[in-house]
Amino acid sequence: MVHKRGRALQGNGTFLSALRTYKRPYKLDLGKHASHQQLAGRTSISLGNLGADFSCLSDALAYEFFRDAGVPAPRTAYARVFLSIDQKFSERLLGLYVLVENLDAQWTEDVFGVKGVALFKPSTYELFYDLGEDWKAYEPIYDPKTPITESQQRRVIELARLVSRSGEDEFNRRIGEFIDIDEFARFLACEVLLAHYDGILYQGQNFLLFLDPRSNKFGIIPWDQDHSWGEFPFVSTADQRERASIWRPWARHMRFLERLYASEDFKQVYRRELERILATLFVPERLNRRIDELASVVRPAIAEESTNRVAKLEIAVSSEWRTGPRDGHPFDENRPVHQLKRFIGTRAQNVREQLDGKSDGVLLARQMGQ
Repeated sequence: MVHKRGRALQGNGTFLSALRTYKRPYKLDLGKHASHQQLAGRTSISLGNLGADFSCLSDALAYEFFRDAGVPAPRTAYARVFLSIDQKFSERLLGLYVLVENLDAQWTEDVFGVKGVALFKPSTYELFYDLGEDWKAYEPIYDPKTPITESQQRRVIELARLVSRSGEDEFNRRIGEFIDIDEFARFLACEVLLAHYDGILYQGQNFLLFLDPRSNKFGIIPWDQDHSWGEFPFVSTADQRERASIWRPWARHMRFLERLYASEDFKQVYRRELERILATLFVPERLNRRIDELASVVRPAIAEESTNRVAKLEIAVSSEWRTGPRDGHPFDENRPVHQLKRFIGTRAQNVREQLDGKSDGVLLARQMGQ
C-alpha cells in the first residue's frame, strides 16, 4: 500500500490514456510535508500506471537489462496503490503500479559516488544543435534536473557547436573529448537491441544526459521504458521493428546520431558492446525465464484489478505466437497484445545475422496516419 503525501500527475500518453479513471501516473514527493519521510532511501518516486503496457513488465525488465549491461539506470519495484479522497471514498484500490526511482542529485551521488553530476532531460529531435552562445536558448530544451554551473552550461554549448559546425576530421578527432564513447555505445547497443523508439532513436526524449565532473564528459541514462521491447506502434510494424537496422537505427533525421555512427572509432566500440550484450544478456532463454519470474509476481495483482488485463498478460508472456494482426493504435484498448518472447527471439536472431553480414536490417519510418 502506498499513501500519497505530496503528489503530482506526470506522463504524456500514460496520462491521456487514464483521463477517465483515477489510475493515473503520479510522482510522489514523500518529504514535501515531513522531510524525514523516505522509502528505500528515496524522497521522491515515480509511479507508472502501466496503462500502455499489457504485460506490465516492460519498464522493470528494461531497466534491469540496462543495469545488467553496465548502463546507469533506475531501480524499480511494484506496488498495489490505494487512493483516498476526502468526502468521496477511502482507500480505493487503483491497482498495480511500477515504482521507478526518481533521477535527481541524490540518485546521481549514490550511483556515481561523487557530488556535482549534472543531469539534463532533453526533449528535441536535434540533440546538440547549435543555438548560439546564450544558455537561455538551450535551457528549456535540455531541462536541467540538478543545479548546474556556468561551466557545465558551456560544455553543452561547446558540444553543440562541434556537432553542428565541425568537419568530419575534427568531429571524429574531438567527439571523445565531450562524450564517454563507451557509455554512449553501451546505452545505444541496449536501446537498439530493445528497439525502443519512444526514446532517442525517434522521439528525441525519454532519456537523460549526465555530465560527470571527474571526466567532464557526457553519458546517457534510459527513462520511460514502457514502449521498449519492440512495442511502439507509431514506428513501422511489429515485424519490421524486430528486424530494425543496427547500423542506422534511428527512424527520423538526427544529425548527432548520424555523425556518431559515421565515426569508425565509435562503431568499433558499439559493435563490441552489441556482441557482448547479445552473447551474455540478450539471450532468449535467459530473458524468457526472467519474464516468467516477473509475471508470477504481478499476476495476482493484475487479476485483482481486471480479468481482461490478466488475460492480456497471459498473451503478452506466452511462448505461443498469436495469429492475425500484430499492430494497432496505442490508445486502443482492443489493439493486439505485443508478445515479449516473440520479439526477443526474432530480434536476437536478426541482430546476429546483421552482425554476421547476412542481413541488412530494416530502415524504419513513422506509420502513416499516426
